[in-house]
This record gives sequence, C-alpha cells and structure tokens, in this order.
Amino acid sequence: MNEFLEQFLLESRELVEQATGDLLGLEENPQDNDRLDSAFRAFHTLKGAAGIVDFAAMGRALHAAEDVLSRLRNGQAPVSAKLVSDSLTCLDQVVQWLDAMQETGEVPTDAEAAADAIVARFADLGKAPATPSPPAASTIWADALIEKYPEPAAAARVAIRYRPDAECFFRGDDPLALMAALPGLLVLDLASGEVWPTLDALDPFACQLVLAALSTASMEAVAAHFGGRGDEIEIKPLAGVPAELTGALSVEARRLLEAQLLLLKEPTVEGAAGRMAAAGRVAANVLRHAGRPADALRIEQVAASLDALSKAIAAVLGGAAIAEAAVSEAGAAVSTQQDATARILRVDVARIDTLVKLTGELTVAKNALGYAAALAQDGADPKALASTLKDQQALFERLINELQQSVLGIRVLPLRHVFQRFPRLVRDMAAALGKSVRLVTEGDATEADKAVVESLFEPLLHLVRNALDHGVETEQDRVKAGKPPIATIHLRGARSGEHVLIEVEDDGRGVDLARVRRVAAERGVVSAEALAAMGDAEVAELIFAPGFSTASEVTNLSGRGVGMDAVRTAVGRLGGRVTLENRPALGARMRLTLPFTLMMTRLMTVEAGGQMFGIPMEAVMETVKVAHDRIVPVGAARAFVLRNRTIPLIDLAEALGEPRPVPPKVEAKVVVVSIGAELGGLEVDRLGERIDVMLKPMDGLLSGMPGIAGTTLLGDGRVLIVLDLRELLQ
Repeated sequence: MNEFLEQFLLESRELVEQATGDLLGLEENPQDNDRLDSAFRAFHTLKGAAGIVDFAAMGRALHAAEDVLSRLRNGQAPVSAKLVSDSLTCLDQVVQWLDAMQETGEVPTDAEAAADAIVARFADLGKAPATPSPPAASTIWADALIEKYPEPAAAARVAIRYRPDAECFFRGDDPLALMAALPGLLVLDLASGEVWPTLDALDPFACQLVLAALSTASMEAVAAHFGGRGDEIEIKPLAGVPAELTGALSVEARRLLEAQLLLLKEPTVEGAAGRMAAAGRVAANVLRHAGRPADALRIEQVAASLDALSKAIAAVLGGAAIAEAAVSEAGAAVSTQQDATARILRVDVARIDTLVKLTGELTVAKNALGYAAALAQDGADPKALASTLKDQQALFERLINELQQSVLGIRVLPLRHVFQRFPRLVRDMAAALGKSVRLVTEGDATEADKAVVESLFEPLLHLVRNALDHGVETEQDRVKAGKPPIATIHLRGARSGEHVLIEVEDDGRGVDLARVRRVAAERGVVSAEALAAMGDAEVAELIFAPGFSTASEVTNLSGRGVGMDAVRTAVGRLGGRVTLENRPALGARMRLTLPFTLMMTRLMTVEAGGQMFGIPMEAVMETVKVAHDRIVPVGAARAFVLRNRTIPLIDLAEALGEPRPVPPKVEAKVVVVSIGAELGGLEVDRLGERIDVMLKPMDGLLSGMPGIAGTTLLGDGRVLIVLDLRELLQ
C-alpha cells in the first residue's frame, strides 16, 4: 500500500470518529449548531477525500448524507432519530470500505450496490423528492427515449428527465456531471429545452439543456441522488420491470434463504466459519437480486456473527426489519479484530525530540566509556578506574531508564481510542431493549500501552452490555423506584501509579444476590453447604463463574453465561484484575485494574531444578517457609494451610519436568501467588532478586507454548524464562 493511501485511511477513520461523535451529540441536543456544523464538515471532507482517491461509490453515498445535513443547517428539515441512524449507517459502510482498502491496498470495485443502498436510505429525507409525473401526456418524452434506445430500455427500471434551472451554474451545480454520476446509468441523452434566442440575446451563463436518461437503479435511489431538485426532475417507472426487481421475494428466493438458515443451524463445529460466510454471501446476493440492496447491505454487515446473521435472515423471511442493534454490534466485533492489527500511531513531536536528545546524551556517555577503557589499558590506578566506572554505570543507568520511559511513551494511546466507540453501541442496544440510557465518559485522555488499550474493547463491551441488560431498569420501573427515568452508565478511566483504572458504573438495580444464590444452587455452580457459608461479597463473585447467567432466556445481548467469565479471563491475560462493588437497588460498579504497559515487567527470579525462572511481581503475594510436615496430600495434589486458608501447592521443578539436584530440605521455600481470586503456592529451591525487564514473547516454533509468557536476558547473558502462572496453575 502506498503512503498516499495510508494517509487517506488514517484521516478518513479520524473523520468517521468525529462525525459519529457529532451525530450522537446532535441527537441528544438537536439545537447544537456547532455539532451539526462539525458533522457536516466531516462528511464533506470525507466526500472530498473519496474523490481524491477516485472512490466514486463512497463519494456518492456520502453526498446523499451530506445533502440532508445541509438541509438541516438551512433549517429546512428537523433532526430526527431516523436521520441520525441513517447517517450512522452510512459511516458504518464507509468503515467497511476502509477496512477492505486496508486489506487489499486498493479501492473496492464492488461498492456500487452498497452505495445504492445508502443513497436509498436518504430518499425520503430530502425536500420534496422527485416523483414520477402522473399525467400521461407528460410521459411522451419517456416513450420517445425508449423508442430511441430500445436495447438499453429493455433492462432499464426508470426513465429520468432533468430540466436544470437556468441559474444553476451560479449555485455551483454541474448538471452533466450530476447525470453522469447517476447510479445504474444506461443511456444519457442531451437536448435543447427551449427555442434558442438570437446570438445577441443569448445568455452564455444560462443553462438551456434538458437531460434524459435510462437507469437500472430503483426510483428511491434515483430520487435520493437528485436530492431537493424535485421541481426539476421527472422520474417514470418503466413497464415490464422483471419481478425480481420489485423487492418482493419470489418462491425461489424464499427457498434459498430458508436453505441458508438450515445451513447456519448445522451443529457441527468444523467448517462453521465457511458455512457462515457462504450463507451470508448467498443471502445478500438473493436480496440484491430481489431489488432490496438495503437489506443485502445489512446482511453483509452482520455476516461475522452467527446469531445476528440467523436473526437477520429470519427477519427478512418474516417481513420484518433487520435490527439496527444487531448491525451495530456485529460491525463492532469485526472492527475489534481489525483494530488489533493497527500499524499506525500518531506520536507527539515533543516525544520524538526527547528521544533525539537522549540519543545525544548516550553518545557522550559511550565516548566517556571509551575513555575509561583507554585508562584501563594504560594501567591506571585501580581505585580511580573503579570510581570512573561507577560514575559511568550510574550515568548509563539513568539514561537507559529515561530511554525506556520515552520509548514506552511512544507506544501509548489515550483511552479515547476505545471509549469513543461506546456511545453508538449504547444508543443502539438501549433502543433494542426499550430502555432510556445516557452514557457519560470520563478520563478518556488517560493513556496506557497500545496493547492494553486495543485489548479493552471486548471486556468493556461485556460489562456495558451486562449493565444495560441486567442492571438498568425500564423507565416505568425507575419512576416507581423514585429514580430519574433516564438511566446513566459511567465509563471512567484514570491513572494510578503504574496501573490504569477503568470503571463501568450504572445506577440500576445492582446485583440481585438472592437470585444469584438461587441460580447457583439450581445449576450446581457450588455445593449447597458452600453456598450457605458464603457472604454477600462471595456470592456476588459467582457472576464471574464460567457459564453462569441469571437471564431467564437467551437474547442477542446476553443469557449465554460467557460475558463476565470472558471479562475476567481477558483482563487476567493482560495481567490485571476485576473487582465488583455492588449496591443493591442503587447500582453496581465494575473496576478493572490493569498494568500501564505490557512491555516493561517487574519480575522475581526463583530457582527450581537447577534452572532460573521469572515470576511476574504483580502476581506475588508473599514468600513463606513451610515445614514439610505441614504439607499434606489432597488426592493426587498437595496443599498447606496459611492463616486458616488452604492453599494448593505445586512443586515448580516437577511441574516443569526439571530433576531436583538435591533432596528437599526440612522446610520448603514457597512463593504464594494470586491468580484472579484464587491463591496458589509454588515450591522453589531458591529465591532470587527483583528485576525490571523488557519481556520478549516466544516466537517461531516456541510460540504459543503453554506456561511460558516470554523470555529476557540476565546480566550474565543467560536466558530467563518468564512463567505464565495462569496457564501453569490451571
């Protein structure tokens, strides 16, 4: 991909984010003219950028949205939820096009149908959209056009006549270019509108043309293309349009769609991705052939989600609309995968300047080290030489620490990168649930390592979805409880030392502990005796158990029991932890505590079986010496009691297959570690030092090796293996 196209993609994504935020703000406050102006500028700039890279379909779709936004600015139309939804859908399609360009490095060649669907969405939002002329006498021009071009007319759906206003050039209009960009254009015919005046009376700046055309596009798409030029346009539907173009599903089309549903219900796991892709492609083609490009577009947007695709096809067969929330969430899932491979970062110039300055200081320090080496060769006084080397070592340590911090500072992203995607999702999911919810984001300028920020979307999505479906009440229930009818979900970010704190808080009903106890007992999550002995805090923790859900039925948003377990797993994989603060009837707060960076890791070194290993310090709770007579067998495993708590014990050397060089001593050295909410003990031969390292992930044949997080080099040149305790203790 050339640099020009990379710049286009980067700037276009930023404009999409700007426009999305402005549209959501405009929906909340329709009188906010600044938001309206900003959204209009974003659409206008996106359209211009599409023209620069010769992406006509994208420009046409954005022009349809821009035209309606222009009417809002002029006070000719009100802000409506439908307008905002259609504009957001247009941006969703733009993102899909950008993703395709990111993969292929080229402008998509099959974008016309999707652009037609977007244009059709705005057909009824403009001023007096063009309509076919009812009087029979006025359609003589169409009959003449069909007679003049019989072959193209056989495939055409509509005939169009465009009589531009004589002053159109002064408004910046280009009638010929407008007609040439008509979707599905088959024929373009030019004629003179009136008897031309004499040469001395001719106004060269007045438009005297009448333009006629034949097109395969629908009436809605054509009307949307011409926007508010209703008085200048005539559109005539042509007789003999094939039945498949009317939008109604034929018997064959319904059979094909039903077959795709059966294909999606196939229980075999193997080949599921291929079946899903095939079913989505066939369903979209069937709907596009049936003259329903908008539904085809939505099918393509949800094709990455099995549930959403099945529901979308079923909705089409049942004559219902495909839910916007399903489209939005499915699109977000695809976007999450693509964001994980983002290769471009915008870096503050000041941070680059800091690196340049440090490079200069390191060069000076290198020269000083060369001077010290020369002194050693010349037989300098050992005490003076030792003092010089000590000073140089201190200087190098300071410079390297500054260099590490500067390099890590380049890799950071603001939490805004992930937070800005939730207002749209909350809007769509709340609408699907019939609830009124306001999302408030705080601390979105807080920075964290790029890898941490890009991994946050999935766990935050589960938390927000859980708050919407389980925590937030309906308007009626909130009013009865004396609460404001509109619920509030807070999404917060903050920096605390070497950690980043993220909170998702709602003012809903909180966790229903009685229901959690009942469901846990019914599903056998824990024994009845253990459940009876649990306090409220321990019961609330059960919502993180795999497969646990209090939902009475499975919906598109929840009920499968994977959400909260997935949150704890994803956060644990990042070296963080999840805590719950429950306030019955008042709401709940989920807090994620994450490391600021994944590159720099503080380790404790231990020796087991004659081999050195590293253990992440954030997992180490304490080190203890345990007498062997206090270690008791529990089945095939071992455990010991520490402060009235039974802790399972693993011999690290045995677990890693390392032979013990010496028999065990009277006391065992144990490192007590915490994984999630569980404690475990690792028996080692010797405790080492604490060091800060740049962790290198395993690659090549060793990538994905269980129990190993990565490697680093010790000062003596040995390789230190860093353990992945979560996998090791499973």
